[in-house]
Amino acid sequence: MSAPGDAEVLTPASTHRHDRPLRGVLSALLYGYMGLVLAVILANALWLGRDNPLTGESYLTSLFANTDLRGQVAFAFRLSLITSLITTMLAMVVGIPSAYALSRFRFRGMSVIDTVIDLPLVIPPLVAGIALLLFFRQSMAGRWFEQHVVPIVYTQRGIVVAQFFIASAFAIRALKAAFDQVTPRYESVARSLGCSAWQAMWIVALPLARNGIIAGAIMTWARAMGEFAPTMMVAGATPGRTDVLPVAAFLNMSAGNVEAAIAIVVLMIAIAAVTLVTFKRLGGQGYIW
Repeated sequence: MSAPGDAEVLTPASTHRHDRPLRGVLSALLYGYMGLVLAVILANALWLGRDNPLTGESYLTSLFANTDLRGQVAFAFRLSLITSLITTMLAMVVGIPSAYALSRFRFRGMSVIDTVIDLPLVIPPLVAGIALLLFFRQSMAGRWFEQHVVPIVYTQRGIVVAQFFIASAFAIRALKAAFDQVTPRYESVARSLGCSAWQAMWIVALPLARNGIIAGAIMTWARAMGEFAPTMMVAGATPGRTDVLPVAAFLNMSAGNVEAAIAIVVLMIAIAAVTLVTFKRLGGQGYIW
């Protein structure tokens, strides 16, 4: 028995009792925020099941019955899928070697390099889109590229450029996290056994980081699918030509086609949820939105 005035000795049981107030408050905040997110998602999903007062059918049924709106959503989905896949492949070509270099080597001015690479993730999307538009329309290099190589602005190629500008930075950061999880000791052992630096990277590091690389590619694809402001600035918002899913949702909402806009919103939420679950199952880390 402790004497009066002695400090209380906390056993595991007493420690657990002392943690209960903190645990309760923090858990309430956590579950409250989770409930808010789920409430927003369910509100959109349930709205589609409500009856349209004009037709007596559900909004989702009305959408499927409207051939034009159904065609717009299908076109936007196909265009988003194709452009985001192209963007992801390009981002992986740039991201894998860049992420490996950042993970394994130390450069002069490393903090500057990190800051520049992260800039597309931090600056507002609208600012990124305006900056890209200004580059291709006002700078000497951008105008030369448009005139002598291939037009970018207000074309479907502009969608890929806008997506790539953001998604490539995201890919580098996610892939660096994957390489950071692989200890360099294995590559050092391979080098001691006669492998060159290139062989150690391709034979040892890449296979060990495979799950992280796949997870990074999946999240990069999801990020490219969701780009709105940069895509709208660079490629425009022409229905049937450059309206990817986020742009199509904006155009339909602006035109009063609420059922089409909400259907696109629910579709993109479902894609994001599946993507995030797949990413976490593969053990991916280091993603930034």
